[in-house]
Amino acid sequence: MELLFLKMLNMSITATYVIAAVLLFRLLLRRAPKKYSYLLWAVVLFRLVCPVSFSSELSIFNMNPFDMTAAQKNSNVSLSYVPADVGYMESPKVTVGIPTVNTFVSDRLPAALPATSVNPLQVWIEIGTILWCLGVAAMLIYSLVAFLRLKRRIAAAVRLDGHIYESDRISSPFVLGLIRPRVYIPFGLGEQERSYVLQHEEYHLTRKDHLIKPVMFLILVLHWFNPLVWLAFVLMSKDMEMSCDEKVLSRIGADHRKAYCTSLLSFAANRRFPLAGPLAFGETNVRERVLHILNFKEPKKWVIALSSLACIAVIAACSANPTVNKGPEETAGMYGTYSFEKQIYMNPLSSFIAMDGYKEYYTITENELIITDEAGNQQRLEAYFKRTVVDEQKFKDDFMMADIGVPDIASYKARYQYTLTDPSVSPAYRFYLLDDEMWLAKIHTDKANTQKSQYFWSIYKINKTKEKIAVKPKAITGTSNNVAAFLALQQNLESGYDNGTCYNITPNDIGENSEYMIFKYDKSAASYLLYEGVVYPLGEWFGGFGITSMSLADLDGDGKLELYFTYSWGSGLHRSHAAYFDPAAKQVVNFDYVHQNGDLLIANNLDGSLSLFAATVSGMDGFVNFEIAENDFISDIVYRKGQILLG
Repeated sequence: MELLFLKMLNMSITATYVIAAVLLFRLLLRRAPKKYSYLLWAVVLFRLVCPVSFSSELSIFNMNPFDMTAAQKNSNVSLSYVPADVGYMESPKVTVGIPTVNTFVSDRLPAALPATSVNPLQVWIEIGTILWCLGVAAMLIYSLVAFLRLKRRIAAAVRLDGHIYESDRISSPFVLGLIRPRVYIPFGLGEQERSYVLQHEEYHLTRKDHLIKPVMFLILVLHWFNPLVWLAFVLMSKDMEMSCDEKVLSRIGADHRKAYCTSLLSFAANRRFPLAGPLAFGETNVRERVLHILNFKEPKKWVIALSSLACIAVIAACSANPTVNKGPEETAGMYGTYSFEKQIYMNPLSSFIAMDGYKEYYTITENELIITDEAGNQQRLEAYFKRTVVDEQKFKDDFMMADIGVPDIASYKARYQYTLTDPSVSPAYRFYLLDDEMWLAKIHTDKANTQKSQYFWSIYKINKTKEKIAVKPKAITGTSNNVAAFLALQQNLESGYDNGTCYNITPNDIGENSEYMIFKYDKSAASYLLYEGVVYPLGEWFGGFGITSMSLADLDGDGKLELYFTYSWGSGLHRSHAAYFDPAAKQVVNFDYVHQNGDLLIANNLDGSLSLFAATVSGMDGFVNFEIAENDFISDIVYRKGQILLG
């Protein structure tokens, strides 16, 4: 139910932007026939019920100030502002599609507390889900009670003709029913007044409004927490009624305006009709409808043509997701691994200076920027590509102090800047291509500085390298972080020993760069993965060491990091295996290779690839504390022909 709530929340955020666009364009159509304004609400309905769509350059989300890169991280066909696993993140991050607001929102989300068994945000989501369900139930109960009361009121209605009924217990005409709709009118209407009413209600039926409005109300029930959806429902109802008024006037002629308005005003005298009930002739907005009728003129052909084309364009632009903001011809040449060459600039407030012999590596892939220091520690950042031509003055303006150490770029002819990571997150990274030189810049965000909120922190000159350097994995070290939360979810999964103690063995780089948490028992070596609130067993633990190493990579390029790991088992015939957890399929996949009488480890390479090595375990203090070192290279792990394989 929580996943459904988050899905509704994500669709509601997208729909909020679309509703705002429709409201703006609706103002431009204020002198056009209302059927065009009514038509625009179709795209709002689409966005409120359909989580997926196509991508197009014409999407409104390609315009400033939108940036949907983070929302499109997992899929280009759907926009996800609040990740499904946000409740389990150590540092929760969400996006609202506007970079200037993203950091503000994310910084105010409660971080995970290691000492507690449940993350605070997880509690918030559970409470939000409960409130959402209660709101849905309340609105459904209200609508059911209103419907039953109305049915009792018209139980004694008399058939006038076909599907038309008269009742002396109603004061406004309306349509009731989905499959076999009936038109109910007040008793005692004059012949002319009855003609107006029936033409109005019959046009509702012809246009299937008796189906559209209940569907919109049901959608309102699901998105009751969004005030803009309420506004959209009210305005859609008004456009629905006004467009019907226009149709009737086009049939009866302008000479009958006064009589038509008089009928409308008479039905508006009693407003006890349910707000979200069936369609009613005189339900709401009487003043606006009367003024609209009095001012209505038959539109000219060019107005009709222009309004039709404009509506089609708006619906297409609001229906489409944005295109991924990166062009292969502009970014493919950037992919690869770079090494530090020299320091170009360092902010005067920084206490760090890159001395001679400083080593750091930077790997740029389609999805990630990976920063690796000399000790092998890795930082993985979501890739975000946006290419612009560097303006010399704007470049200077991005320095905290324009007169101290600012590099001169005037001599470079070709000057391009690539935004590498989300600019609203601090630190952010940029890549500069200046003729044949390549610079990597770190951008600092200072919320306390009212004069300049973002400025350069460091600029390094970097060189592309073809070195394939393996990052040595860290020792396995057990902690008690989040163990209580895991044990609460583990439930009936057996660990092998009753007296075994569970530990969190998640390496820091995996914990900081993903939502994976790995747990292991000190007696049995039983190992488990906790991902998105679900526990998955990892490997075998009958003898052997269980999990021996872990690494992250996105080899299949789907934007989701797989968790790769090695494990050993067998107290007699010792054997080791390599495997990975696929977050898309949510399953563990074992490679065919079996390493006999020895252990294995998986190591990240600087170029983003993985390599498998034979290994030796040492310094062992139980199955949750030991060191591991590589011996002989066995194979690379590659993505080929749609499969992740040992190469």
